[in-house]
Amino acid sequence: MTAASRAEPGGLLARLKRETHAQHVRAEQALNLLAPDLSRERYAAVLAWLHARHVTLEPALRAALRGSLPDATWQALAWEQRLKAPLLALDLATLRRAHAPPAPAPAWLRTEAQAWGAAYVLEGATLGGQVVTRHLRRAGLPEAGLHFYGSYGAQVGPRWRTFMALLTERHGLHPAPDVFAAQAVAAATLTFELFTFPAVPQPAPTESA
Repeated sequence: MTAASRAEPGGLLARLKRETHAQHVRAEQALNLLAPDLSRERYAAVLAWLHARHVTLEPALRAALRGSLPDATWQALAWEQRLKAPLLALDLATLRRAHAPPAPAPAWLRTEAQAWGAAYVLEGATLGGQVVTRHLRRAGLPEAGLHFYGSYGAQVGPRWRTFMALLTERHGLHPAPDVFAAQAVAAATLTFELFTFPAVPQPAPTESA
């Protein structure tokens, strides 16, 4: 590891949080799931949009990580237990919402570091899902429609800590940790952009007579 990497306060995880903060906030605000007037229809639309992205991103992440990680690290990561597309499909079935067409697979996802950066966004969203789940319950959404935001259950903390430890380990073992870090941050930024819900177009103002 280079002197610059060793000197970086908090390491790669702190850098990911710091350098993607603006994109994180923008993505969170765009979803707007904590709105007091959240409707079942709005919630279902968000889930269908999320499913269209997870269903193509998760296989790409699996390919990049499985092809790079030693068997012991892959088993410790327990990737198959982290998949969200099946949980989103369950929620959509409960809400009787059709699936949206799958989004294109990310062309920029090629390296292990990029996969970790993208996965950081997905795993962080799972951690924050606990807050969203409490609000969804207060909003009266059915429990059978909360699989995605309630994923991992009591294991959310331990799985986040495992993810952080494995990411830190792989970063430290990389022959060019500065390159690894830069790729991870860039991929996390692109992933936040991928998961920024589009604004609802506002009708054009009419001209007064």
